[in-house]
Amino acid sequence: MSLSASRTRKFSVYASFLLSLSLLLLITGCTDYKQLKTDLLQAVAKQEQVTSYQFKGSIELKADPSLLGATSPFTATLFAFLKDSKIDYNGLTAMDPAQLEANFKVTPSGGTVMDIPVLIKENKLFFRIPALNKDDEYLVFPITGKTSPAAGSTEALKNTNHLTSTIYDQLLNGINAEWLQTSKDPVTLADGTITKRITLDINNKNEQAFNSIWKQAIPGFTELLKSNGLASTASIDGWQTALKEVQFRAPSSLEFLIDNQGFIHEQKWSLTFSANGSTNENHLLWTQSLSELNKAPVFTKEIPTKQKSLEDLLKLVKPAPAAKKP
Repeated sequence: MSLSASRTRKFSVYASFLLSLSLLLLITGCTDYKQLKTDLLQAVAKQEQVTSYQFKGSIELKADPSLLGATSPFTATLFAFLKDSKIDYNGLTAMDPAQLEANFKVTPSGGTVMDIPVLIKENKLFFRIPALNKDDEYLVFPITGKTSPAAGSTEALKNTNHLTSTIYDQLLNGINAEWLQTSKDPVTLADGTITKRITLDINNKNEQAFNSIWKQAIPGFTELLKSNGLASTASIDGWQTALKEVQFRAPSSLEFLIDNQGFIHEQKWSLTFSANGSTNENHLLWTQSLSELNKAPVFTKEIPTKQKSLEDLLKLVKPAPAAKKP
């Protein structure tokens, strides 16, 4: 074989190899899935560093009656009001001291729009429901965290970011990195922030595996709720049973927009799921965006002068006594 022929053959081999490699990269992409998962987990952990922010979001719910299960007449009425609804909300919050101002707008399908102002200040939650309160009258609920000595603080909301980050980590840490997707180009938010999109896609191929991860994470979730004073020891079993009955269905997705510093600025959760042993599907679409991270918020709302104890409301949610058998 001549030198020229040998070089030609080598060139053909190299060309074929490079062409095959190019086709392989074109088909499979060159995404570093492990790095995507690392970036996502780091962003989740970094949310603990956010001490104040403005927020805006919405929740759209399409719920099947099977989602509710057995409950009190008041809760059943409330569920009927919310099961096909959209909730828009916006506000601002700070963690130390814990304070929040927000407005919720509930739009039920075919019903009357309801505006619910919310205030958290001086370890108390104030909110006004037009159907239950008179003008300028607010329900008040103490959130001093006295039921949670382990929290080490009288302000139950101080641990909110830690609690959220830990729950996210317990769930997302177990996923397969190859379930994650990212957009080729960065996403620019309305305020000019440049972000990267990372999406967890739940499809027919990984639906069963994701539900297994979900069930494994539930004991950790409920223990966190207990240790942060958000669930009593007596209610833990009920929480675990209810959460384990949730089965996520394809197509579902969790989307995160993360800035160059690693902070999550926007989330979009599109979930299809069943519950309580039923195969009927429920649909939830939640979007939330954060801005003005760690900038001093300007609060304007004062503590309401007209207050009503939440005990009066709890009387309405007390289950009706069981009918006596003849």
